Amino acid sequence: MRIAIVTGANKGIGKAIAKSLASSGTFTQVICACRDETRGLSAGQDIQQTSDNGCDVIYLPLTIGDISSHENFYNEILERFGKCDVLVNNAGMAFKNADPTPFKQQCKPTLDVNFRGTASFTDLMMPLLRKGNDARLVNVASMSGYLSQLRSKELQERFSNENVSKEEIHALVDKFEKDVLQGTHVENGWGNSNYGISKLALIAMTKVWAREERDNGIAVNCCCPGYCDTDMTSHKGPRSPEEGAKNAVIPCLMKDPPSGQFFSNFEVAEW
Repeated sequence: MRIAIVTGANKGIGKAIAKSLASSGTFTQVICACRDETRGLSAGQDIQQTSDNGCDVIYLPLTIGDISSHENFYNEILERFGKCDVLVNNAGMAFKNADPTPFKQQCKPTLDVNFRGTASFTDLMMPLLRKGNDARLVNVASMSGYLSQLRSKELQERFSNENVSKEEIHALVDKFEKDVLQGTHVENGWGNSNYGISKLALIAMTKVWAREERDNGIAVNCCCPGYCDTDMTSHKGPRSPEEGAKNAVIPCLMKDPPSGQFFSNFEVAEW
């Protein structure tokens, strides 16, 4: 029995990832973990209809950033399966360019879902991954998380330090939010994208998890799907969700995967 969980799998890239995993012949169970029950159930049914190899596809409720939802989900997986073999953290959020919400007010919600919520959920799920067979963790990040968006070389070095701790990454993200609220983030060497910093922090955390879980046999990687035709891009992206999903599916399925790497355009890329 092999279990795969894909967060945010009700549409777009997440649904495409779940569909690819379900049809791979590698899993007995694929869980579409999402907050929207109607879309989650529909996505699970759609994927199930295209999976003809005995893989069972189900929906389970999960709201990233809601601690009680994290705990309920963890307990459900623990009770039903006792382990997780593959976890793909795809759930995320982004404000549209035309959104009237001021930049300062966009900061906390973006960080809370894309980084803090994802990190909290992953830490909670890690004991189940440690019980997995050939376990994999894949975080869907973005090229928007590129290191050079940081104007300060010192900040670049702190995020990319091979010995950086989880606590330091959280502290750096907290400092970014504080600087945004004070209107000093640019002069203090940060980039000017809440989404970009949230994904940069997730990439940095990916490398910490990879380091910490190496002896536990968990391959931990992250990826950029590319600019895809999804709701998040207002369907402006030239790449299909199915093509974008491949960047997450490759480290999920490849034999002898690396760990602590960033996948883009279907191969290991530079951060």
